[in-house]
Amino acid sequence: MVTSKREFLEQLPLFAALTEEELDGLAEITREYEFEDGAVIAYQRDVGNSLYVVKSGRLFARAVDVQGIVRDSRSFLAGDYFGEEWLFTPNAHLATVKGKGNGRVLIIQSRDFLQYLDAHRDVLDNLEPVYDDSDKVVSGLSATAWEDARKIRLKADRGSAAVSLLPDELVEYLAYRSRWYLLLRLLTPGFLLFLTGIGTFILLPLRPEAGVLRVLFMALPSIIGGIFFLWLVFNYLDWRNDYFVITNKRLIHREFDLRRFSINVVKIPIEQIQSVEISKPNLLSNLFNFGTARVTTAAQAGTVYFDNIDDPRAVKATLNALSQRVKTLDAGREQAIMRDSLESHFQADHPLHAIGDDAPPPITAPRRQSGFRQHYRWRVEEGDTVTYRKHLFVLLRQTFGPVMSFIGLGLLYWLLTRLFGFTLGQLWIIFSLLLLGNLGWLIWQVEDWSNDIFQVTSRVIVDIDRRPFGFGESRKQAPLSNIQNVSANRPGLLQTIFDFGTVFIETAGADANITFEDVPHPSRIQSDIFKRIDEVREAQRVKEGAQRRKEYAVLLDVYKQATEQGRIPQRTPPPGESGYEN
Repeated sequence: MVTSKREFLEQLPLFAALTEEELDGLAEITREYEFEDGAVIAYQRDVGNSLYVVKSGRLFARAVDVQGIVRDSRSFLAGDYFGEEWLFTPNAHLATVKGKGNGRVLIIQSRDFLQYLDAHRDVLDNLEPVYDDSDKVVSGLSATAWEDARKIRLKADRGSAAVSLLPDELVEYLAYRSRWYLLLRLLTPGFLLFLTGIGTFILLPLRPEAGVLRVLFMALPSIIGGIFFLWLVFNYLDWRNDYFVITNKRLIHREFDLRRFSINVVKIPIEQIQSVEISKPNLLSNLFNFGTARVTTAAQAGTVYFDNIDDPRAVKATLNALSQRVKTLDAGREQAIMRDSLESHFQADHPLHAIGDDAPPPITAPRRQSGFRQHYRWRVEEGDTVTYRKHLFVLLRQTFGPVMSFIGLGLLYWLLTRLFGFTLGQLWIIFSLLLLGNLGWLIWQVEDWSNDIFQVTSRVIVDIDRRPFGFGESRKQAPLSNIQNVSANRPGLLQTIFDFGTVFIETAGADANITFEDVPHPSRIQSDIFKRIDEVREAQRVKEGAQRRKEYAVLLDVYKQATEQGRIPQRTPPPGESGYEN
């Protein structure tokens, strides 16, 4: 008899191709629960974000329509499972699932599974469906779940990696500018380069025999051809590094401007999208099916353009599907939270009971670094506060003056002693004062760099500009709940090469906007901020609804008591009395 989770998971066709190490990791994130006869495992329309595997006993699922008519029903026996597609794309339960007799069920949550995939990169390949001769899946994911798993593949794409996605952020749509658009941009420089080559070939017999004119005759076509070739390469590189991404949380546009050698990343939460318009402005765009999707948002960024992409209608279809899914999931969460409030008020037993050590592992605080490293690292996380400092390039720029002064003092000392015959005894007082002053200047600049910090806490975002040694401080902060959008920008060649730039935080009030300047990895900081915003908004939703739901539970409790005591009169006449006779 199979007793361990690992042995049981190994026997499932879904995980048949996983290695020993991968099965061990999967067993660690799998939770085992007991249920009793009649226990409701899941309610219809609740959020489905887990894989359910029946280990023992039986589950019965029944779906009803709005009239209460049963539209579908089925049983799940030991070894059966459902919800594998929810590991990638949470959705609503299509049926209410109850226990028939006592039994046990294994549950793998989507959040844990996605983190597991990050740690075991080859797992997804081992979950690819295998079909028999009748096109029936005999191992691996179902066809529907495998289609949803493509989002993991898209997340590994260079375009997705370039915009620093969160661990639970999956790619719904990824596009580059159309190849037809690239072809149109390459036509002019390519044609001119071709004409230059043809012209050079035709005029070759006319070249002078010797002298400066011969050199000019040979060099001029090469220079002109080189210019056209660089123009062609420029257009290709400018096209290749622009990405358009839609995730389950955000709309993202990464624009690489080769003229300024800058990168700008704009991320807009899905809930701030107001409308989507599709434009194919000319005959060529209609003929080759490329155009622009113009997305209007509630953020200060205003309108985001997905310009010159293939099949722009796919953007609208993806956003519409996401909006509908968000509404469905919000309704499911509201239903589940309302039920939890009522059951908590009436002290109802939970239908599932964790087995042994299958309670979620405790969250451990991050290990603190040693003092020196803690003080000068670019990103320091302590408790719920993340502190960022400016890039080391800024430190080098600020200390350039005192470092050059040290070099200058060394050269001056060499000149005075070697050329003019001065001794150390004659110069030590002056040079000691100069060296001490220069050292003080250097320490001041290092401390000035170290004291300019940016912080993100669980409630606010803070920009602190502090003068060294307590000579003054300015502080600007804004609540995370007021933030409308966060954009990341690397504005020049050095910033792009060394990956530092500006993070611009837009808040509800224009005067309260905050800018993180010259910070390393601005796209990662942008993602950190969005993660905190998601956490704050989720906590706000729970907090704002908690009191209201508690009042509803008390109201229902009072109503139930009054009904049981017969104190509430009937509001409508019984059937057969006046008003109900034909």
